[in-house]
Amino acid sequence: MDINALSILGNSSIGIFGYSTDTYGLFPYNTKEVDKEIIINTLQIEILSSTIVNSNLIGLFITGNDNHLLVPELISDSELTILKDYLKDKDVEVSILDSKLTALGNLVVANNKIALISPEFDKKDQIKIEDFLDVEIVANKVLNSNLVGSMIFRNVNGLLAHPLIEEEELEWISKLFNIKADVVTVNRGTPFPRPGIIANTNGILVGSDTTGPEIMRIFEVLS
Repeated sequence: MDINALSILGNSSIGIFGYSTDTYGLFPYNTKEVDKEIIINTLQIEILSSTIVNSNLIGLFITGNDNHLLVPELISDSELTILKDYLKDKDVEVSILDSKLTALGNLVVANNKIALISPEFDKKDQIKIEDFLDVEIVANKVLNSNLVGSMIFRNVNGLLAHPLIEEEELEWISKLFNIKADVVTVNRGTPFPRPGIIANTNGILVGSDTTGPEIMRIFEVLS
């Protein structure tokens, strides 16, 4: 497994702009070709250049797992068509969540079996997320924050959490996803893992400001 540092559109908060699973990857149209090469070679996937909600903040607005992609209702018809065309041969279903909450990447952490979601979602939204992603859901805060998707990052191998999380809560999340877990910072001390990381089981991307010790910790947990 490789780990590489880069910026996307000149920004080290790469997880806000891009998104990847083992099955698919979505990145902004204006991503530099040299960065696209790093992304493709590291994650070993075919990527789609796109926008979501007419924005480059793709990782902010979407969430999902290997089989399902969840997008906000604000997505345009043309964006939805492009997504479905890209994903139809990958057996990935795209679902629209009709909710007042649209920054789904900040509010949901999912694998193919379970999703930890923000308790801000009302009961109707929770049922929809459970149905759309075809997973068991758990609605709970992390570090007393509704932004559960910013507080933790996970792939199949491990999970990284905000450095101020209590050991008991970290252990609970580790058991929930049934993977090893540890605390981390990215991009020279930023305490929110997901905005600084994009990863799958093939490789890991970190923001360009991430230090050597941070990279070592991230690699150790996610590889």
